Amino acid sequence: MQTVLVTGANRGLGLEFVRQYREAGWLVIATSRRLDEGVRARDCGAELLQLDVRDEEAIRALAHSLEGRKIDLLINNAGYHPGAQQLGKLDYENWQSAFHINVIAPLQLAEALLSIIPPDGKIVNIGSRQGSMACNREGGKYLYRATKAAVHSITRSLAIDLVERGIVVAALHPGWVKTDMGTNNADIEVEESVSGMRKVIADLGPHNTGHLINYDGEVIPW
Repeated sequence: MQTVLVTGANRGLGLEFVRQYREAGWLVIATSRRLDEGVRARDCGAELLQLDVRDEEAIRALAHSLEGRKIDLLINNAGYHPGAQQLGKLDYENWQSAFHINVIAPLQLAEALLSIIPPDGKIVNIGSRQGSMACNREGGKYLYRATKAAVHSITRSLAIDLVERGIVVAALHPGWVKTDMGTNNADIEVEESVSGMRKVIADLGPHNTGHLINYDGEVIPW
């Protein structure tokens, strides 16, 4: 049985990843900052573990607790959206938290769990088209764009460093999804987004490692 670990699994995309992978017969390890917030993941049949991705000691403790097991797929889903970030309205106090959750934590988790990811394993970071410099035609959203561009850079470097180990790494854009973060004004339902991303994940291999890929399979330029 294959095993997937999903961070930020208490709601939205993370919870839907849990639900769909459990329905597909995977063993799912779900993490949530607070256990009481992750009960829906547990109700789906996931193994629920507490993890605040801002806590480096907690990440190391999680890795230690999983020693001897195998993680076929790591989905770094936990994220932070700082809200409006327009010129004249920038809240610089948000930057440290946003970069820690969106950028540092995915790298720390990948590094901490690397010893239990097999040669055919996969690491997926939830990125965003808004972090693509080539696609930026609107400006604004300074902090969110910056953190996603940074996690894309980390994704690319991980893919290069892990190619000899046979581990595939990619960043996925989930689309504009109707979640708490995306709001009800978004284009697509969470079920459609995650279903599409699961198809992309299944197709990941040496041919597309290190790319930013849309939920429908389109490769997005950096």
